[in-house]
Amino acid sequence: MKHSGFELEHCRPNCPKLARNWNTLFEALKTNLAELNIQETLERKFGQVLHHHIPKICIAGCPNGCSQPDIKDFGISGYVTPQITEAPCTECNACVRSCLEGAITLEQNGIVIDNNRCLSCGNCQSVCPSGTLTKGESGWNLRIGGRVGRHPRFATFAGQVSNDEEVIAWVLETIQNYINNGLAQERLTHFLENRTDLI
Repeated sequence: MKHSGFELEHCRPNCPKLARNWNTLFEALKTNLAELNIQETLERKFGQVLHHHIPKICIAGCPNGCSQPDIKDFGISGYVTPQITEAPCTECNACVRSCLEGAITLEQNGIVIDNNRCLSCGNCQSVCPSGTLTKGESGWNLRIGGRVGRHPRFATFAGQVSNDEEVIAWVLETIQNYINNGLAQERLTHFLENRTDLI
């Protein structure tokens, strides 16, 4: 969705795969970004503001990333880690079948999760009938510097945060840094690519 000086997108509402609700974050980001008057700054930098000059921010409710956060200036994806509880496992294998990454195995001593393969998408927790798997830590994965065009690149992983306020601070501080320190004709995507301290 294009706004004055920025583009802010989200994944589809009421998605059953949602690992983290994005609605509150979306509205707060929209309000805070509007207060930066990005359009005026871009007009000073470029004169005529074209589509590729506009900062693009995307929120996805889970690691599936249907809204394409990996090709935006700022990609924000929700995650929720599985937590194994004391509730007895019924050995139904529903969690094993639900895991698209093959990160879950059912062994003699119970469920085992390979944290190197798990994407924290929430699938296994939603199908567990016994409560053996439940929601653990939840938050947002941050990516920066993605783009399409003549020289496309995937966004680079920039870390994880646990709450909406940290996401907003990260986006606003980075854009403010660009406004203050970007060169006269430097696009945001190139500014981000050249600033490894932002990752």
